Amino acid sequence: MEPYKRFLLMMGMLLTAIFGMSQSIIVKDSITNEPISFVSVYFGNDSGGYTDEEGAIAIPNEATQIRLSHICYETRIISKITADSQTIFLVPKSINLDEVAISAKVPKRIKTTEMGLMKAKTQTKHKGANGFEMALFIPYDSTWAETPYIHSILASLDYSTHWLVFTEIKTPIYATLRFDLRQPDAKTGAPKDESLIDGGIIIPSSQKLGKDGVSLTCPIPFPQTGVFVVVEWITTAQVSESCNLVPSLNMTLDEKENRTWNKKTFFAKQSGGAERRGMDWMQEQNEPAYQNEEAKVFYKGRTPSAKVGLKITK
Repeated sequence: MEPYKRFLLMMGMLLTAIFGMSQSIIVKDSITNEPISFVSVYFGNDSGGYTDEEGAIAIPNEATQIRLSHICYETRIISKITADSQTIFLVPKSINLDEVAISAKVPKRIKTTEMGLMKAKTQTKHKGANGFEMALFIPYDSTWAETPYIHSILASLDYSTHWLVFTEIKTPIYATLRFDLRQPDAKTGAPKDESLIDGGIIIPSSQKLGKDGVSLTCPIPFPQTGVFVVVEWITTAQVSESCNLVPSLNMTLDEKENRTWNKKTFFAKQSGGAERRGMDWMQEQNEPAYQNEEAKVFYKGRTPSAKVGLKITK
């Protein structure tokens, strides 16, 4: 090869490498200046990811606009990442929780009662995915003489990997899980974008959730509006929204009234010629996956309900 052709080839490879590289940003709290871990960052084009424990994430060069969201912070949209905007600050939310007061009060009785669907029969599983959230609504019982306290969150999880189809990855990816409690929105009935327990409780990917679930630091009164138990799958690995993560969530088909909702942060779907981004909550029975004839036969017209729950103290 002639010298000048070799030079042009090398320059082309170098430019490809440079322009193919991603940019890194760090997301911080605007008041404390501390990095914010596990911020959801939507890149567009059906892709996104989460900041790591240090608040950092790599942004693809082709992403001209990014959306940053976290349950404890105001959502922010950045139109263009430049050299002087590689540290992005999020403003903490001012949350008004009129209907439920967070309390450090220790219940007089320590005997706990389970609520939710933990004891229901497991008949199917919902595979975890990056940016996926699932929530079960648990109503307030009007027969209670006194308002009980929520003591811990429960979830029936499956950590097995035999059901995984490895298309993008060769080994299982274990997700970090965020468990949260939220009230229903008065208009839509979906979980609010406000946490009752300071942004939720993080269970690292290296830790398995046991049968006793995860305990709240301080018990909180059961909201009279009812409460959503929310599970969110998080990974900082570079995978698409459709890539299966461990663990999966066990589901039951025996519930006559389905109170399960789901949310897909990064997923986009063409519907009627227009793109519908999966940023919003939908009721599980409205999930498109259950609408085709094969699914209707398999599920026999029933919709899976999430096996999650609560331990409450009276």
